[in-house]
Amino acid sequence: MARFTRLEVWQQARELLRMVSLATGGMRAEGDLKSQIRRAAISIASNIAEGSEHGSDREFLRFLIIANASAAEVEAQAIIAGDIGCLDQRSADALVAKTQIVGRMLNRLMARVSSG
Repeated sequence: MARFTRLEVWQQARELLRMVSLATGGMRAEGDLKSQIRRAAISIASNIAEGSEHGSDREFLRFLIIANASAAEVEAQAIIAGDIGCLDQRSADALVAKTQIVGRMLNRLMARVSSG
């Protein structure tokens, strides 16, 4: 597998992380929501990177599954943050859209890795 820095999905995960950081910068505290959405976004990029360096398709796939679960978490949290007014709806919608792009890319990569 290519070095993680060359993977388009990793680049998109970094862009999502930047978007999350900007959107949540001024976000009011609502329990642990602000830090949780940031941690989940970090987890996406981190798991892609870590999994790609494990050296086996089986391990890479395992980490991609974790990254995909974190993407679902970011999406859910962005929706929730928009619903309760922690994020303006435009920011929440942009995060959801970007997260869905990353999720689709992860799904395609998982299919490719699992098929050998």
